[in-house]
Amino acid sequence: MDAHRIVNKNQPLPGWGLAGLSVAVLLLLLLWMYRDTVLHVTSFWNRWDSGESYAHGYLVLAICFYLIFRQRRALARLTPCANAAALVAVIASALLWLAAAVTGVLMVQVIALLLLFLSVIWTALGSQVARRLLFPVLILVFAIPIWAPLPPILQEVTADAAYRIARLISIPLFRQEQLLILPAGKFIVEESCSGVSYLLAALTLGMLYAYLNYQAIWARFLVVVIAGGAAILANILRVVIVVQQGYVTDMQTPLVDEHFNLGWFLFGGMVLVLLLVDHAINRYAGGVRAAGRQYAGEAVAAGCVHGYSRQMFVLASTAVLLASGPAIVAWSQNHSAGSEIEELIMPAGTAGWSGPFSTPDNWMPVYHGAVAGRSAYQKDEYELQLYVAFYPNQQQGSELIYYENRISNEDLWKKAHLRERALTVDGQVVLEQELMPASGRRRLVWYWYRVAGFNTTSQYKAKALQLLGLVTGKPQASVVAVAVDIDDIDSARDAMRDFITAMGPTLSMVADGQF
Repeated sequence: MDAHRIVNKNQPLPGWGLAGLSVAVLLLLLLWMYRDTVLHVTSFWNRWDSGESYAHGYLVLAICFYLIFRQRRALARLTPCANAAALVAVIASALLWLAAAVTGVLMVQVIALLLLFLSVIWTALGSQVARRLLFPVLILVFAIPIWAPLPPILQEVTADAAYRIARLISIPLFRQEQLLILPAGKFIVEESCSGVSYLLAALTLGMLYAYLNYQAIWARFLVVVIAGGAAILANILRVVIVVQQGYVTDMQTPLVDEHFNLGWFLFGGMVLVLLLVDHAINRYAGGVRAAGRQYAGEAVAAGCVHGYSRQMFVLASTAVLLASGPAIVAWSQNHSAGSEIEELIMPAGTAGWSGPFSTPDNWMPVYHGAVAGRSAYQKDEYELQLYVAFYPNQQQGSELIYYENRISNEDLWKKAHLRERALTVDGQVVLEQELMPASGRRRLVWYWYRVAGFNTTSQYKAKALQLLGLVTGKPQASVVAVAVDIDDIDSARDAMRDFITAMGPTLSMVADGQF
């Protein structure tokens, strides 16, 4: 008797009928229950015509589907089965999403959603199938909005490299952080000039090319590294070309205002570099190309749950775990205490500071969903402005740490420095930023966050304190900002220091919503 034809009653159910239906239902449940996070991701993809960093998102999604389609023959020879051990991954991913959701950390929510997607596949289809689908799903990491730390780093690298190259070719260029100054004008290496969109597209292309063409880990790694490096170099070259053309034409070249397409032209050159690298690898290191895939049948993987009822229990448990996180968030939002504060009462001045006074000034920080107050105070020759944005309770899109919140209206004010400076004032750390208006004097701003009764200048610590506040019953959060126009920066700092020292305890009460 053929041993392979022996039927074991404890063997997991063969075939893809039930397994395919189960995973489809679970993934649809995942997309529905976590639709806010999904829509957050696709909102970045929908900005394809604006040069956003994630404009290639739908293309990467199509690549993901294509890579899964390529695996169809290999998958058909596997025996999908529910895996109880993978429930641990579902629980961990769901808890990660829940913690990120209640604190409003969108980046972590997106990461948790991707992990949940992989965990569902692992739980419903087993480890063998999950391994086959790991790379096609993970390539989505280059299309989801989790790369916010990259632009400031790439801005610094691009500005510094462009400045050095320009000086090397005798262009009289002066650099002040991300500001590149020519005799006839100036350029600002903004976030859109950081090249993060080129880098993510290049890494996606490099990963795909390496996966399809190589089996040696070192060869795959080399292709990806060179693709990323070429993208960064292409962006630096773009800035250098724009600066050079601005210099020789006294800022009259059309490239001064429109150089986005130039970047993608140079990106095409990067693809050519990738092809040359491919040729060199295969010429000098033969035998590293991916071999033709074999689709021989495989034994049932360890960890499979045996029996129909047990498999259904695992699948049902997965569904319950998927639904629990969003259900908890919805319940907490519906039962959170509503705001009884409609406007902030700004405190009276003390220690020689008179106020509060109303002010028509155009400096207005942007904090969505906050109860905000702003007043002016005077002492001697200084007029100082105080701004407080208060959140009685925080929800998605209406929270202290949010990517659209700004310490100033960027249409009217530009930051003089890429990074804020940390100062200690009366035992308290504040962040310092200089703002440059379209006309008039520069402005010095000091600001800090107050969450759950604690002061901090760290956005990450503010998020952690938000979670603490939910546990301790202190969900309130605020940002406090003090600003003054600059004649002499040392005198401006002295005035701000005097104000904060005099008003410190009162400012904390206002920030806690107790004034």
